[in-house]
Amino acid sequence: MDTAKQVRQALKWLLFGSASFSQFCPIGLRDPQSEISVWLHGLGAPHDVTYSNVVAAARPFTVGIGLEGEWDAAAIRRRGPSLKFNERDGVKRLLGEIRLRLIDAIPVGDRQLFLFDAQDSRNYCVPRAWLWMRYLYYAYQRWRSTKRPNALEIRMTARDVHCLLVFYICPRPVVLVSVVDGRLANIFPMDLIGPIGPHHFSLALHSTSTAVPLMERSRRIALSSVPVEQTSVAYQLGKNHKEACVDRDDLPFATMTSPAFGLPIPEFSLRVRELQIEAVLTVGGYKLFLANTIEDQSSADGLQFFLAHGFYQTWRSRARV
Repeated sequence: MDTAKQVRQALKWLLFGSASFSQFCPIGLRDPQSEISVWLHGLGAPHDVTYSNVVAAARPFTVGIGLEGEWDAAAIRRRGPSLKFNERDGVKRLLGEIRLRLIDAIPVGDRQLFLFDAQDSRNYCVPRAWLWMRYLYYAYQRWRSTKRPNALEIRMTARDVHCLLVFYICPRPVVLVSVVDGRLANIFPMDLIGPIGPHHFSLALHSTSTAVPLMERSRRIALSSVPVEQTSVAYQLGKNHKEACVDRDDLPFATMTSPAFGLPIPEFSLRVRELQIEAVLTVGGYKLFLANTIEDQSSADGLQFFLAHGFYQTWRSRARV
């Protein structure tokens, strides 16, 4: 390595910290995760929404929260609620928060899905100085990416990125989605998913994904859990978001048929949910699929592949020392 390059790397390290810091980290947990609790504040008594908060879109960053009962949308807009992420056990430390602004309310089954624009955030997982060094490094990476010939015209703002990183203080499960429409089939990973009620799920998929028209036409999908030992397989299948169709024989694992819809699913899955898509919404640059659970089967117990941000993983590692 030449001297000039060594100097540049040393300066980058001094300004931004170690570039080897993982932005998103794979974690093995049982589903549902029990490390972080998520609370909705500002609407009277805090509401536990640990298992009913989802990403509805990443650009602009939009949070979906499923709530039961009668709610006054105008009152929610006036109060300006916030989402808080706490350590579930121990002293229940506050690790992050996101301030929200209501933009829409959608009936889903016996409850409503409230869509919120993320206004700003606070992250308490790491010291503030170190946090801002990382923010600066991410801004540097985004600036460099705009110089590439294939750079996206619409990019996440710094505010959206910071809110997304707080949202991933709570580990999020990664699943493999199976969809078939006639002779066309695809299996691809997703993490912008989650329950919004006892039987309903939401899935947010970038509008450019080739899987979108398949899902819109078929309206039937299967979500297969990923054992943590198969994490590399899930990453490998990320390329299928750009494939119009995949050959079942080319998949890097054996498949079987889902019980309700007859979709190809991995044999290694610990749990398979089959969903009927009831509505498709456009939220920013994303398609938001709202679906009802038709079948839910668990075949074994074990650690599943979750994603969390490196800020949380850093705090998590220190808290266990």
